[in-house]
Amino acid sequence: MTGQSDIARMRQQIAAEYLSAQLGLSGLAEGTSRHRFITNKMERMGESFETLAAMMGKEQAIQILADTLQEVPEQATRQDILQVLLQVSIATQMWLMRLVGEPLVMW
Repeated sequence: MTGQSDIARMRQQIAAEYLSAQLGLSGLAEGTSRHRFITNKMERMGESFETLAAMMGKEQAIQILADTLQEVPEQATRQDILQVLLQVSIATQMWLMRLVGEPLVMW
């Protein structure tokens, strides 16, 4: 994975994970399930950071992560929430494809 489009995709993924975790703080879930949800999102952000660091070096990856997180709105709009849902949908499809070893047919 290299190139500007890959970096942009990683930034989108990081922003979506962070916003999703923020929404988890104010969601309906309580206690342990909320904690697990937020922890999972932060771990996935960490994985994305490690991927960026491998692509371009740790210093640049830190700067991109900081810039990306600063751009995440404090108050989520409908568009922000839709972006998170889209990112989750894409990640789920990719996970399922790895699990079954073939492209999924969406109907």
